[in-house]
Amino acid sequence: MLELEWRGQRQVTTDQLKQLLGGSDNHARVLTHRLVRKGWLEPIKRGVFLVVPADRGPEGIPEMNPLVAGAQLAPEYFFSYGTACSYHHLTEQVFMTVFVACRRPPTTRIVRGTEYVLVRVPDDRFFGFDPVDVLGAKVNMATFERTLLDAVDKPQYAGGIGEVSRIVRNAAPRVSWPTLLEHARRWHESALVQRLGYLLDRHQADLDRTVRSELHGMVRPTNRIFLGARSRWGTSGKLDIDWNIIENVPANVLVDPAEAKRRTWALPKRESP
Repeated sequence: MLELEWRGQRQVTTDQLKQLLGGSDNHARVLTHRLVRKGWLEPIKRGVFLVVPADRGPEGIPEMNPLVAGAQLAPEYFFSYGTACSYHHLTEQVFMTVFVACRRPPTTRIVRGTEYVLVRVPDDRFFGFDPVDVLGAKVNMATFERTLLDAVDKPQYAGGIGEVSRIVRNAAPRVSWPTLLEHARRWHESALVQRLGYLLDRHQADLDRTVRSELHGMVRPTNRIFLGARSRWGTSGKLDIDWNIIENVPANVLVDPAEAKRRTWALPKRESP
């Protein structure tokens, strides 16, 4: 275990242990089992283990960074959706689930009581993330703009449409619009832009006319969508002509009533494009 620490290894495989010990496969498996039982290794997936630092000892395992474990679940990954929203301080909601964007088929894994949801991302949309330091570990995290788009694209992984509405409100003053527009162009998804544009208008975001025009240019004129999932919110609602979106989610879910009341006198009406 000291040898692994001196090497600076945060994780180890059964094959690496075998090479380190110079023994047989069976010997490596037996030793691995003993180290797991004693709390010095933490299983992540078949044949891959986290190394528990000696200065923490077995009592330190619960304090280990859950993102370190999540980073081992797919060879190509980045954290996004609710996890990245929390990282970028876009939400106050506490997500007990860790969301991992990857190229693998979608699945759910449980590692030491933490649920990891692996969300498959198509190859042409596998972009918009950077290495960041989280609690002393380097992991891949969605950029601010990618996080916003992911939340709008799949609200079910970011707390639902109501929470996503608040995420859009919180993100609007901090967004790099050139970056977001570049990401949206590569995305090639009208519904994503429609939902984003509608929520920006809902919160009367201070949007440059050029940016708004660019977003409108990515919307397919014949593409009429529902704001929220029909299975949850039904199919009734008015049609917002601006974004060709059916408002099937109650207004008080999208904007807190107290906030809406303040806006009746605090903010001017949005001008027509």
